[in-house]
Amino acid sequence: MLMGALAVFTLVAVMGVTMVLSMARNLPVDPLFPKAHAAAALLGSALVIVPALGGDRRLYINIVMAVAIIALGLMMALAGKKGKAIPKPVLFAHAGLAVACYGILGFFALNPHASLI
Repeated sequence: MLMGALAVFTLVAVMGVTMVLSMARNLPVDPLFPKAHAAAALLGSALVIVPALGGDRRLYINIVMAVAIIALGLMMALAGKKGKAIPKPVLFAHAGLAVACYGILGFFALNPHASLI
């Protein structure tokens, strides 16, 4: 299940980088693209939550980080809906936490018997 989550989050990361590069080049982002990014992130999150509910406590850190990442993503979505510029600190926090969360998930997916303790 974790390898599936890692695959989904790889797609989510590529989509996120694509959106940031488009915005940096002042190119429009298709309105469906952020929604697809969010939907894929929710699917990946579900693929992490299932083993956590099954007793894999190592993944709790990923779930806590995902809640923060999702909250920051919602803040960016609301700013975009209001026609405001996305605050750069929010974007950097969203991306930075996402990278850290992806790294931890990758570590656990590739080292199934490892723990952080």
